[in-house]
Order: sequence, then C-alpha cells, then structure tokens
Amino acid sequence: MIKVNVAEIKRHLTGKKLLQFDVEPSELDIAETELPVEGAIHISGEISNVGDVLLLKARVGAAVNRVCSRCLKEFTAESSADVLEKFYPSGSQGVENDAYVYEADIVDITEPLRESLLLAEPLRALCKEDCLGICPVCGADRNVHPCSCDTSTIDPRLAALKQFIKY
Repeated sequence: MIKVNVAEIKRHLTGKKLLQFDVEPSELDIAETELPVEGAIHISGEISNVGDVLLLKARVGAAVNRVCSRCLKEFTAESSADVLEKFYPSGSQGVENDAYVYEADIVDITEPLRESLLLAEPLRALCKEDCLGICPVCGADRNVHPCSCDTSTIDPRLAALKQFIKY
C-alpha cells in the first residue's frame, strides 16, 4: 500500500507534493498472474490541493513480460499509464459511491495506480507492429522462415458463391 501524508498541502489552497519513486508489484497488490512485471514499477507525478478535493496527477510505468498474439514468442515491453483521480474527504456530501475518499491527512493512492497500470495493458500484444505470425497450415514462424503454404481458404457457408467468380 502506498500512503501519502497530505497534511502540509491541505494547509495551503494551492499546495502540492511531488511524487517520484519506484515500488515492487506487491506494493500495488499486483500478482504475477495479473501482470507479469519485470523489475520495479516507476511512479512520478504530484498530488495537489484544488480546494475541496485533492487531485492526483501521475504517470505509472513498468516493463511487462508478454506473449505475442500472432507468433506466440515471449517478449518484454514497456507499459505506462496516466493517472488523474480526485480524492474527497470522508463524509463529504454529494460524493459518488465509487469515488476515492481519504480520512485525516493520509491518502492511499494504491488503487488508482494499480487500476491504471492494469487497464493500460493491451488486449492483443504484438512483439512488433509488422509481425507475420504463425502459418495456419504448417505452423512455421513466418517472421523467421517464409513458407509457401496455400492459406487461401473459403468459408464453407460461402462456398456456393465461388461458382459466380470467373478467373
């Protein structure tokens, strides 16, 4: 858990505190199965007093081990996310149920940092933008050895339409 003492910045209307540190994935409650992080997670930003709320502006980044969606090779790539969250004092009126709140002078910034890093992970990771992937016929990695397999298949539901195509 990452807790920040905001007593000093609450005293000033425009007070802010700079954040710059590295943490282990376990400190953000990130398990290896959720996100296989390689090394430390880098956090930089600030938490500032903007009147009735505290505003967290930060950037979180880490090297993440991934598997390419096309060729199935393992690789490591940088993952980063911008965090912009408001923290309300506990007991504030008109605050939504899912809003972040803090008590006394301690703000726990763990959850917004964790969520942002997890949501920044792509659904389909590619080792490189022009990855050719695996041949669906012979299974060869087309990035290493181009194959001459015939990969033109026709959807069986549309096979009857093939008779209309004249070569």
